[in-house]
Amino acid sequence: MSGLTTLVVNTSGSDRVFGFLGPHGRRLSAGAQHAEPGNLVSKVAGDSRHFAALQRALDDGALTIVSTPDVLVFDSTRDETKALALAGGTLTLVDPGWGAYSSSEGG
Repeated sequence: MSGLTTLVVNTSGSDRVFGFLGPHGRRLSAGAQHAEPGNLVSKVAGDSRHFAALQRALDDGALTIVSTPDVLVFDSTRDETKALALAGGTLTLVDPGWGAYSSSEGG
């Protein structure tokens, strides 16, 4: 879907490089915002190193997700769909290998 973005803020208190932001990473100064096209979690879900780095940045308070589209995860083997809650920098699903990630507006 077009028009989906994930807005993040560097809340670490200092300049920091976030390797999972964009294809070459991105340096954000303290308090700086970055709008990543698409859904950031969907983009890094297939790369366990980037997914773990995103999770650490959120857990450590170095990065906050201000807004993001809803993300639905579907596992055809279990015939289940789960929604990821990303508001406030929280990941409710920490296993990137579970299901297939897809973005949707609404949820």
